[in-house]
Amino acid sequence: MIRNYLVLAYRNIIKSKFFSLINILGLSLGMAACLLIIQYVMHEYSYDNFYDKKDRIYRIQQDRFDKGKLSTQWADGCSAVGQAMKENLPEVEEYVRMRGGSAILSVGDVFFKEDHAYFASEAFFSVFSIRLLEGEMDEVLKRPYTLVLSATTAKKYFGDENPLGKTMKFNGRNDFEVTGVFEDFPENSHMKPDVLYSFETMIKWAGEEIRTAWQWDGFYNYILLKQGTDPKVFESKLPAFVDKQAGEQLKKFDAGMAFHLQPIFNIHLDSDYIGEFEANGDRMSVEFLTVIAAFILFIAWINYINLSTAKSVERAKEVGLRKAMGGYRSQLVRQFLFESTLLNIVAFAVAILMVFLVLPYFNELAGRNIGFSLLVKRDFWIVLVLVIGTGIVLSGLYPAFVLSGYKPVDVLKGKFSTSWRGLYLRKTLVIFQFVATVILLVGTFTVYRQISFMRDQKLGVDIDQTLVLRGPASTDSTYVTRYDVFRNSLLTNSEIKTVTASTAIPGMQPWWNAGGIRLISQGEEDSKQYRVIGSDYDFVDAFNLALVAGRKFSREFPNERKSVLFNESGIKVLGFENPEEVLDKEIFFWGDTFRIVGVLKDYHQESLKKAYDPLIFRFIPDASQFYSIKLNAASVHETIDMVKDKWSATFPGNPFDYFFLDDHYNKQYQADLQFGTIAGLFSGLAILIACLGLFGLSSLTAVQRTKEIGVRKVLGASITSIVLLMGKNFFLLVVIAIVAASPVAWFVMNQWLEGFANRINMSWWLFAIPGFTVIMIAMTTIGFHTIRTARVNPSHSLRYE
Repeated sequence: MIRNYLVLAYRNIIKSKFFSLINILGLSLGMAACLLIIQYVMHEYSYDNFYDKKDRIYRIQQDRFDKGKLSTQWADGCSAVGQAMKENLPEVEEYVRMRGGSAILSVGDVFFKEDHAYFASEAFFSVFSIRLLEGEMDEVLKRPYTLVLSATTAKKYFGDENPLGKTMKFNGRNDFEVTGVFEDFPENSHMKPDVLYSFETMIKWAGEEIRTAWQWDGFYNYILLKQGTDPKVFESKLPAFVDKQAGEQLKKFDAGMAFHLQPIFNIHLDSDYIGEFEANGDRMSVEFLTVIAAFILFIAWINYINLSTAKSVERAKEVGLRKAMGGYRSQLVRQFLFESTLLNIVAFAVAILMVFLVLPYFNELAGRNIGFSLLVKRDFWIVLVLVIGTGIVLSGLYPAFVLSGYKPVDVLKGKFSTSWRGLYLRKTLVIFQFVATVILLVGTFTVYRQISFMRDQKLGVDIDQTLVLRGPASTDSTYVTRYDVFRNSLLTNSEIKTVTASTAIPGMQPWWNAGGIRLISQGEEDSKQYRVIGSDYDFVDAFNLALVAGRKFSREFPNERKSVLFNESGIKVLGFENPEEVLDKEIFFWGDTFRIVGVLKDYHQESLKKAYDPLIFRFIPDASQFYSIKLNAASVHETIDMVKDKWSATFPGNPFDYFFLDDHYNKQYQADLQFGTIAGLFSGLAILIACLGLFGLSSLTAVQRTKEIGVRKVLGASITSIVLLMGKNFFLLVVIAIVAASPVAWFVMNQWLEGFANRINMSWWLFAIPGFTVIMIAMTTIGFHTIRTARVNPSHSLRYE
């Protein structure tokens, strides 16, 4: 029986090569796209799922309030909270406290800048199930001046030597002993440390008060809850806990503090707060891509259903003869289901080959290193077989029942016709195809328009032709003199316009966040919170920032260390609308007094996704975090080589680490741009698959109506009128699809745009252009077959059967 089914399927495929090719190509493209997206989606959902205790590990996310109003939301928070929870709340089994520790590490003459380095408390490896390759879990982070390295980092410094017991220099000053080596963190981790220093070292440097500091932020706190603890019940106890531990301090400043538990496996998709380890993913984007995958697969299966049922007329006589000779309907259903399964299996095999060929390029496009690991996981294949298997059955059942349902007498007498139910079903499926296509097109177009809008807006800051160097991590008492030498030596070159040093640059969130700031005339209850940027004299001119009142930092004034600038948003928080009114006012800033000498026009320190931050600019001539160098347009590579030579001569032992500011600034849009590119790619693929189906369907329609077309031509009909007649039904279906898709697309994209402080409006042309595009593609596809058939000599058309 199987052999007969195979022979019949083979003969049918060979007989209808064109339609078989369209079916296989459409199905394989749909399955390949679905496989790629599923891999990406499963990778995004897999973040931090590899920890043994993942269901009990929570990060403590911190909100701060000013006079009852939410002021900041942090991924990291105050130093005390994790330890205080363990000591006072019985549900907490263990805690981990971490803080950034970017530094230059060196062994002999081998040195590197380590940005993914953190101070971590000793329970780190007992809470996070990262395997230690060398060292003892209970000892590695216990003593001051000890550190552990990732396997890759250890190899970078020590090659094949065992690093245990070896000494490394921290910023050229402190010696640290290597007490362990841990396996590299997986790609799907929200944090990927390369170096961990013992937290006891920080306590040694900063004092014991760091353990109990509720007003010292910038610390990551994780807790491990005991088995059986309900996290929601536990979280409901936190307001009373905070009030007991820090209530008096907070009331003093009319401030507030709240903590929330973030399940570690949700951080990557649901967390976008100040101080994240790295840019996280976005759950809405992942869900949108999941919908795209489903749409593409449905479109491919709809093509199969439409083409199979439309072509059923050509197989009607086969069905009639087989029934007349004693064939049962159940046998016919099995045969046609077998053919459907065979086509889907062939398409699936082609799809797997496509995935293997394009996955490296897709990884580059998506900014992820997904690899082929998911292809060897059992759960992935179980889900895949269920999805594909369900699709095979659903897409094959209807054509099988349609084909097997013809009555032998009617078929053999030539009295059968396609039922109105089948016709309406095909029309409905075509409409659904183009509804999905239009939604995807509108979504893609909206994403690109929003990103273009943000990138084309005036930032209020000049970031062009700006070379940025990461300042030397290893500094000493000679730093100011050496910086002056470096700066002055660069300015002698005609290719360099200005050089400025600062603690932050445009395109990044300033790490310095300061609370307790108020006018001298105000009380502590009026204190406010600001972001602070420290800079030298040339920062304002270098970035072409506009002054709306007062002056910038100047060498003409001897006591500039006591001067500050505000931006427009900053003075509004301070309580002023008119910039002139705030000049020469004095503020209290962390136990010292500063005079406001100028107000800068608001500019976009970060991307246009965010609103303006209230900023304070402090004069700090020995700022060493970043050097921004404005270049002339010519000889960029030669200038960089010259800057590197000056750097090496002035700051030996510090890596020359540079980037261009415009590239750095635009990285803020990278995730949205990647999402838009991926959505655009697969939207285009959806259109291609839909058009393949329409191409086959219109071809079949043209063939089946060949004699009608011949008669119309004999009666004087023009090719244009025939094309319009044949295309009007398809045109109407596409128009209905556009009307049905528009409100859905508007709702979905409006939800997405709500995440942007500066956004485009959903104008009518965002729907008109994709709609017109779909109509033109559809009509071109339909017109191709109709024109070809209409140009055939009527004498040949009238002989067609």
